[in-house]
Amino acid sequence: MPLVSVITPVLNAVKFLPLTLRSVQNQTLSDWEHILIDDASTDGSFELAAEAAAADPRLRLLRTQNRSGPARARNLGLECARGKYVAFLDADDLWLPGKLECCISWMEATHYSFIYHDYRHISGDGKKTGAIVSGPDRLYLQSLHTRRGVGCLTVVIDLQQLPDFRFPTERDGVHEDFIAWTRILRKGHVGHRLPLDLGRYRLRKTSRSGNRLAGAMACWHIYRDESKLSLGLALEWWAQYVWHAFWMHLKAVPR
Repeated sequence: MPLVSVITPVLNAVKFLPLTLRSVQNQTLSDWEHILIDDASTDGSFELAAEAAAADPRLRLLRTQNRSGPARARNLGLECARGKYVAFLDADDLWLPGKLECCISWMEATHYSFIYHDYRHISGDGKKTGAIVSGPDRLYLQSLHTRRGVGCLTVVIDLQQLPDFRFPTERDGVHEDFIAWTRILRKGHVGHRLPLDLGRYRLRKTSRSGNRLAGAMACWHIYRDESKLSLGLALEWWAQYVWHAFWMHLKAVPR
């Protein structure tokens, strides 16, 4: 059995997928499986992934019957994952070569169930890199709701400690990672930051993170509907979140 399961939902990413696959294959830790879930792509992504899987037995290719969204695609990967640990990498993002080795060795030493690391934004063409993005050193409900910096591409989870971990699907892909981390924390787990820059998040015009106002309003509804915060506490934490997001965006966007 592999030590780590890497899960990548794929939707019309043929332009970026080869670099993403290579960033996993170049990992200094090689004991992994890479589960690709093609979500009804129409641009040749499935055929490219199938060719890659035929050449490397560590790649496993799944396909949804209809377009289902990243949360359901990741959950399909989670249902098939065989690793002790699981990590997430979208089809246009990248990892630095030491990402898995650094994360897994740290988790093996500390027995943490849920970690994340620093990363940087890159431009769509990959030529420009922004400043380091980092989350809080410890992730509790308050720090999750008042900070940014816990990118899905940075998270590693110990499935032996969180065997039922899944991404929520009831909100149709709106901040499903934010809600997923919230539910982990509400079970009594604490997130821990590994202070190393190990990933690259690609900014594109079609990125779901591109609409800042819509994202901020979606967070507000999560605070009230998912986290059940009082109106006063929701306002206080949401204001801190928006302020931090504004300054992080100024510093982190490649220029």
